[in-house]
Amino acid sequence: MMTSALALLLAMFTSSAAIADENAFLEALSGNWHGGGQVRLKPGAMPLSVSCSLDSRADGTALNLAGACRAKVMFSRRIGVDLQANGRRYTGSYVGSRRGAARLSGTRTGDTLNLQIVWPDKGSGSRVASMQLASVGTGHMRIVTIEPHPQTGKKVVTATIELTRN
Repeated sequence: MMTSALALLLAMFTSSAAIADENAFLEALSGNWHGGGQVRLKPGAMPLSVSCSLDSRADGTALNLAGACRAKVMFSRRIGVDLQANGRRYTGSYVGSRRGAARLSGTRTGDTLNLQIVWPDKGSGSRVASMQLASVGTGHMRIVTIEPHPQTGKKVVTATIELTRN
């Protein structure tokens, strides 16, 4: 009986510590951000330079990131991420492609969320990509997306965005 009670207390403490750890990580991603980088509109396209501004809000184990990236007069695209942490496991959604809203799922390792992106099936099967959302030092965030080239299957970096907190 004493062993069971001790195990239950230890499990509750470990769970509470994991939640606090995720809260602190998500809070580090909270704020107003600006920056830029390179984006490919398709895996086979040439990269375009973009400038981005994002507003990110953490609320406990939830993160909402919303904003836009622009490439001069060529395009402006709204982007957004909604994530919910359950321990170090994350699920949510991503908006930022003409393909529509995608599902996100993954885990955190250190200061990086490693997420799988599953795009909706538009008749040619669903497409899968990956996203890394990282806190890279105080006041800095990096977002990288990688997806397979539709013809070759070779992994292509489709976006690298470096952001600084305002």
